[in-house]
Amino acid sequence: MKCQCGKVRGNVSIGSKLFHNRVVCYCDDCQAFVKHLKQPHILNAYGGSDVFQVSASQLTITQGHSEIGCLTVTRGGVHRWFAKCCNTPLGNTLNARWPLVGLLHHCIEEDLDKMVGRPVGSVFCKFATGEIPKEIKGSWSHKQVAAHLILKIALWRVLRKGRPSPFYLQGKPIVKPYCLADKGS
Repeated sequence: MKCQCGKVRGNVSIGSKLFHNRVVCYCDDCQAFVKHLKQPHILNAYGGSDVFQVSASQLTITQGHSEIGCLTVTRGGVHRWFAKCCNTPLGNTLNARWPLVGLLHHCIEEDLDKMVGRPVGSVFCKFATGEIPKEIKGSWSHKQVAAHLILKIALWRVLRKGRPSPFYLQGKPIVKPYCLADKGS
């Protein structure tokens, strides 16, 4: 993986299907995140973010640690990680206790369709900017995607896949997140 300018780089270990998931998220917070970073081209035509979900231990940042920033859209919300050098959205995490990292597809250098297949489904479609065609929405419903992810997270917790995490050190974010709600953005 890498940011747009190449200062932040890392590796993602794909592994078996037990260790990854791919969905499109249409939530308003994902949309606010990329728009705040002035990167709306990352969204699909309906406001969706293509998210590749892996366990935290599958991601290693190899270069550009000092360029990583973090924000939340709302107080106590999802940690949204980006490259400060070029405002590239990198991914999302809930917090250090959850082993999940959702990487935005554009920062993965390889062709995800060839590597892991198309997204299995879409979530938070009520926030889409238009009616999403069935062929784009995917075959799984929001509930199916959520249930599948809960099972993966439970497995990852049992297997201790939450550590090491490139975004947390001793249970704390590697950089202090700022909150868009506090900035009025």
